Amino acid sequence: MGIWTYFLRRLVQVPLVIFFVSIIVFALMKVTPGDPVSIMLGPYATPETTATLKAKFNLDRSLPEQYLLWVGNLLQGDLGASIRSQEPVTDMVLNRFPVSISIALMATLLSLLIAIPAGVLAAYRRNSLWDYALMGFSTIGLSVPTFTLALVLILFFALKLQWVPIAGVGLRTLSDGFWPFVLPYIIPVVGLAVTTIAELARIVRASMLEVLDQEYIRVARAQGLGNLVILRVHALKNVFIPIITVIAIIFAFQVGNTITIEYLFSIPGVGSALINAVISRDFPVIQGLTLVVGIFFIGMNLLADILYAVVDPRIHYN
Repeated sequence: MGIWTYFLRRLVQVPLVIFFVSIIVFALMKVTPGDPVSIMLGPYATPETTATLKAKFNLDRSLPEQYLLWVGNLLQGDLGASIRSQEPVTDMVLNRFPVSISIALMATLLSLLIAIPAGVLAAYRRNSLWDYALMGFSTIGLSVPTFTLALVLILFFALKLQWVPIAGVGLRTLSDGFWPFVLPYIIPVVGLAVTTIAELARIVRASMLEVLDQEYIRVARAQGLGNLVILRVHALKNVFIPIITVIAIIFAFQVGNTITIEYLFSIPGVGSALINAVISRDFPVIQGLTLVVGIFFIGMNLLADILYAVVDPRIHYN
């Protein structure tokens, strides 16, 4: 089966996956305790006001009817509106999702720039001081929660040294200057990237060690090829396959990981909006944003599968 045939077959499966994701999202909202209308109106709301607001958001209907109405609106591109602010969730996604994507993308690129050379060097110099140092960093990086690491970075670099601001993402543009625009991103991006660097460096190291033990690498060395040529031409090409899979998945998870980072740094992204919606029990926002993030995960997994064949034409899909 060719790559495009496989792609079309996977593409046909996407609506079914999204359908099950929508059911899970809708069901989780309904089993969560608390009435959003009562939370919004407060304890002194009249029964008439409560009934009017429930009718506006179709909360007075049965659960199957609520789900069908929600899906019908989704098919028309309508994700609903916030109970609190009345802002359409579609506008919220269009305004906030690019911010979350940009932070996740910067964190992923920073991770690649550091993790790939570090992992390759650790594999090439296995059992050296550099190798042990990288493994120690990876263990620490995977053990420390992103939220805790971000607080430490704030305490040291923002409050003590005052090198970078605590907040300000989205408040400046490149027209204000390069550094004023970049500085607010440094701590959030580094806080997101550390865990990814630790995980990706271990994967690169393990993949490179496996490749360097292959027969064709020993043949290349016997032919007198230099170490740089062997690493760049022969080894890295075969290491890229597992790396690409991890990159696509890590990038998707970075978008999810921005939730705590955005809330901590007051970043106007999807994550901060989602946390605020959970606190206020704003169910249309929670449903819409969660569904969008779920679709994004599905798309990134599909992209990873397609990139397999692009990187290695030897891969055939059955």
